[in-house]
Amino acid sequence: MDGNSCTSMSSVRAGTRRRAFNDSCRGRRLSDVTYSSSVLARVPYTPDSFGKFPFGQPNLVRPMRRPAGEAQVLVVGVYPSALHVAWSPPPFLDRRSTTERSRPHIGALAVDVEPVVFWDGREPSAETKVNEWREEVGFDPALHGAIRAARNGPSGSGLTDTLGALGLSPDSVAFTDAVPWFFVKAGKGSQGEAQRERFAPRAREMGVDVGRLPERPSTSALVRLAMLDRPSPLAGEIVDAGAPVVVTLGQEALDAVRAVADRSVGLPDRLGAEGYGKLGEINIAGHQLAVLPLVNPGFERQTKRPEWLEALESWRAGAIRILRGSA
Repeated sequence: MDGNSCTSMSSVRAGTRRRAFNDSCRGRRLSDVTYSSSVLARVPYTPDSFGKFPFGQPNLVRPMRRPAGEAQVLVVGVYPSALHVAWSPPPFLDRRSTTERSRPHIGALAVDVEPVVFWDGREPSAETKVNEWREEVGFDPALHGAIRAARNGPSGSGLTDTLGALGLSPDSVAFTDAVPWFFVKAGKGSQGEAQRERFAPRAREMGVDVGRLPERPSTSALVRLAMLDRPSPLAGEIVDAGAPVVVTLGQEALDAVRAVADRSVGLPDRLGAEGYGKLGEINIAGHQLAVLPLVNPGFERQTKRPEWLEALESWRAGAIRILRGSA
């Protein structure tokens, strides 16, 4: 870690390292710990600790989602998604041309945290959640414009195929994230830009909450957040899930799980096509667990790189045997 870090962590084992980091950071703003993140909280946490969405809903922590019975696997992502709506301002505030008004002013505006971790947008339905949201924020079309459900739950729905390749259904799986609150990405075409440039000016004219959400931290900062004592600490959730196998989705989730473990064996430093989808192990507080490091569903859906397409196809062909080997 650099000179701005709370404590040096290079010479101690992971368990001691995690405790030292928590002790040295206790009482400090999380934005001080993560540098590039605008997380606003101090311990103890409140409903507003992690900011608010446009129209005022608090950015609440999403705890682990458990199955009704025993969890065969715990899936770990990076951070929760959100409920998205397509939104346009009321006509008297919409300064776009008639042609432009035929499409939403913002095609996918994040207005609340997703109802459960790895929500698939279907259960509960996006339309149901949008209608509930309308009531909760007092949305008035005459004053606040037009909304409808946007595309919701792509990560949750895409994960169903990955679980199916392993012979699992979502009903037998626990889900959580390395950091359990929502962040917005910055930059051109991002959610942060849409909220700042297109929603905020109209929000002030409508007299509604502009919203203030933490910006997505760097990869290293996300991992440091996963190591903090905070709502739903990751190490505790991994143990509490009671699943013999942890499936990480993406490099950041893998890094976070490795960081909160007391020991790790056989895990790649970087996810790569060569040797993809092989089991490793971690130990947390005496609990030895298998870890299956995978890419996130978005990468799997979008990649066109030949080496990855070949690796993913090969992995799927033999995936059904992987968990049998971990028993």
